[in-house]
Amino acid sequence: MTTKDKKDPYKEVAESLDIGEGDASPEFDSVSLNKGPVGSDSIAEADESGNKKISELTGLVEQEKDRNLRLQAEIENIRKRSVNDVSNARKYAIESFATNLLSVADSLETALNTEDQTFEQLEGGVNLTLKQLKQAFERANIEAVQPEIGEKFDPNWHQAVSSKPLDEIEEEVESGVIFEVLQKGYKISGRVIRPAVVVVTG
Repeated sequence: MTTKDKKDPYKEVAESLDIGEGDASPEFDSVSLNKGPVGSDSIAEADESGNKKISELTGLVEQEKDRNLRLQAEIENIRKRSVNDVSNARKYAIESFATNLLSVADSLETALNTEDQTFEQLEGGVNLTLKQLKQAFERANIEAVQPEIGEKFDPNWHQAVSSKPLDEIEEEVESGVIFEVLQKGYKISGRVIRPAVVVVTG
C-alpha cells in the first residue's frame, strides 16, 4: 500500500460522527462566555455576613468572659465571708454562755467574801447560785440526764461503772436496769456531753 492510499484516521472519525471537516471544533455558548466572574456579588455578601457573625460571636465570648470573672470574684467573696463567719463562730460561740455564768461567779465570790454569815444564810446563797447556774444551762440548751432507779440501762445516755448481782438485792428486779445513780449526766441540744454514771443490776 502506498502513502497515497493511506486513509486519514481523523477524517474517518469525523465521518462516523457526521461532523464535517469544518465543524470539528466544539460549540460554546456565547452567552456564558460573555459573563463576568461567577457569583462575585454572592461571595461579597457571604463575606460580609460571615464577618458580622464573627463579630457577634466575639462579643458574646467577651460578655461570657466578663460574667465568668464576676462570678469567680463573687464566689471568692462568699468563701472569704464563710471562713470569717466560721472563725467568729468558733471564737464567740461561748460568749453568750459565758455572759450567763458571770452572775454565778459573782454570787460565789459574794458568798466567800461575806463574813459572820449563818449556815442558813450560806445555804440560801448556795441555792441562789445553783438557781442562777440552772438558768444559764437552760439558756444554753443544757439539760440534765438523771435516770430513775429501775430504769432500763441505755448505753447512749448512761455509763455503767459496776454491776449489782441480783442475789444481793432484796427486791425482785430485772437484770440490766439501773440500781443506783452515782452522777447525773448532761446533754446539750439533745447530744450527750457527759453520760450519767450508774450502777446496773446483773
